[in-house]
Order: sequence, then structure tokens, then C-alpha cells
Amino acid sequence: MTRLDLATRLSAVLAALWLPVIACSGGGDGDKGNTTGNGEGGQSAGGAGRSSSSSGDFGGEIGLTSSGPGSTPAADAGHQTTCDDEGNCTCINIASIGHEGVWGPCSSDSTTALQNWLNTQSTAQVDNYNMEKPTLTPEFLAKYDVILLQWMVTKGAQNDDGAPWQFTPDEVNALKDWVNNGGGLIALSGYQCNGQGCTIHDVTATNQLLSFTDIQFNTDGLLDPARLGCPDCNCWGGPVPLGGPLPGSVGTWNQDTPIGKDIQSVGAYVARSIKSTNATVDCTDGTNNFAVHEEVGKGRVVAYGDEWVTYSGQWLGTASCIDPRTYTDPNSPCYERSAAQVFQISQFWYNAVKYAASSVECFTIEDPAIIK
Repeated sequence: MTRLDLATRLSAVLAALWLPVIACSGGGDGDKGNTTGNGEGGQSAGGAGRSSSSSGDFGGEIGLTSSGPGSTPAADAGHQTTCDDEGNCTCINIASIGHEGVWGPCSSDSTTALQNWLNTQSTAQVDNYNMEKPTLTPEFLAKYDVILLQWMVTKGAQNDDGAPWQFTPDEVNALKDWVNNGGGLIALSGYQCNGQGCTIHDVTATNQLLSFTDIQFNTDGLLDPARLGCPDCNCWGGPVPLGGPLPGSVGTWNQDTPIGKDIQSVGAYVARSIKSTNATVDCTDGTNNFAVHEEVGKGRVVAYGDEWVTYSGQWLGTASCIDPRTYTDPNSPCYERSAAQVFQISQFWYNAVKYAASSVECFTIEDPAIIK
């Protein structure tokens, strides 16, 4: 079944609820189509920082300013905090490797809200490598504390992944050594079609780089709102609520783990399940695991099977195809139920980055929604 077929099915479910549904990738049985506005959450911090190998929603040239105004946090665990003249401080450096997602609410969303949140409200700095594959050498990896693995393919366009990136054994070994010596990995998946009649590309490079861990992504596609019958999913832009008490929710977040703690629900749209033997499970429906983490030597690895936690519309609760009055009208079924109101997106990222960065005290985020 093609993404276009899924769009027809999902439109039938949601037409009465006014959500326009977008065509999905060719050959797939439903995936990343769907709903947001531009979602720019402010400008990212500038300055005389490192220049990454590419530009894009998640970075380009990003300066050493990344936290909001406040006192200088102390360096710890070998992390040297650097501050600019305005008191904006950086203590951990993050590399985002791979293309960002291209679907999201309205099938036209960006990931700028996540980028800006990290670069302007936290003591982290993000460099983006999304146009060309960087070479993972010890020298490259030494610049970073956390690496975010995204959609590592040659094209990264709607309905067209291109070929998966290929990493050499030397690169995999360099990453393995880097993690064992204290580096942190966060891996996402689920960027395009779900495997019914098409080839899954978004797990290939990621699984190659995770080969030294106990974690691998499956080539499936779960949490399809059209299949699950989720009449209220339009309220938050289309995705299925993963965890929590919302209508149509699937699974739960483990409140006893550093990743699942204080998360009730996030949105996910045709996610990959994760196979592992010893990794700690953070989110599951009892059959399929959607989030796991594990320690590897001195380092830490987090895997999550979907990319909807990166979309601006999920952060900001806005979508170009959704009338904002639907959230303010007491007579609306979506009254006070936008994505920003029902999901804990910032909590997910705080938990994931904090854990991957080995819980260094100098990493912090100014966000009243976060429970620290």
C-alpha cells in the first residue's frame, strides 16, 4: 500500500474532524504524512563558535552562547564551561548527524523549535551535519559530548530517502571507543515509510553505528493512527499518544528510569520498535519497546523509535492547517488539548540529553515545564 493509500484511509477517519491528511511515501503502508506551521521558536544563538559541515534547521554555524541569562554553572566531570560576555554559557557540545524529519503536522514542519530550545535555553551547543556524512574520527568525536543520530541517508526528502550512509569499520570502532570513554549517543528512527512494500533506509546506518551496543531498530512501522482508530489525534496534529491517559494512547513510560521519568505522553507516528536483550526499557506497550537506554563502558546510549519529538508543531502546539481557535473554544473537542498542552516533549529531551551527557551538573535548561 502506498502513502497515498494511507492518506485516503486516514482522511476518511479524520475528515469530519477537519484535519487535512497528507500523502505518505511511495510504496509504504502509511508513515510520515500529516500536519504544522513553521514553528520557529525564536532565533538560535550566534557567535564565534565552531562551524559544522553543513547548515540546516538544526544548526550550521552555532556560537558558544546557549543558555539564557543567569549565573555561570560550574564545570564538572571534565566539562569546561565557556561563557560569553552576556553570561550565556555552554558546558556540553552536541552533534546532530543526519537529515532532520520532513513530515510532522501538515507535512511541512521544521525542527527549529528543538534547535532553538537547546541553543538558547540550555547550556548545550548543537552543531548540525545533515547534508554530507561526516567522517567519524577520534579527532571529530573528541569535540562532542553527545551525538544525536537522525536520518542518515543521501537525500532525506519526502518520499525519497536516497541511499543510506555507509560508515567504515574504522568509523564504527572510533565511535565505540568514544562511547566507552564516556560519550553519549541518542538515536532516533521512523523518518519515512513503514516497510510494507518499501525498503526501510532510516535504520541502516543507525544500526551499523549501534552494532557495538545491545540495541537495534526493527524495520517495522507501528503506531499508525489510521489503523488504531484515533479520532482525537487531530487535536495534537495527527500522531498517536505514546503513553498517558489521552484517548487512543498506546503503552506507558517507565517512571523508574532516567528517560521515562516525569513523561506521561509524547506523540509518535508510525514508529520503529527496538530489539535489545539487556537494555533498560523506558517505553513499551508490553509487546513492542519504543524507547530504551543502556550504559556502554563509561558512556550512555538512548534509542527512541520515532522522530515526531523533533517537530516544532509538537513543541509549540501550532499547525498551519489547524485553526488555533479550536484550542480556545470551550465547545471544541480539542479545547486546551494542543500538542504543547498534552505532551511532555521538553521533558523527554531534557531526560535524554541529561542522561546521555552522564548527568553532568553543568548541563541545565531554563524551562518551567521541566521537572528536574
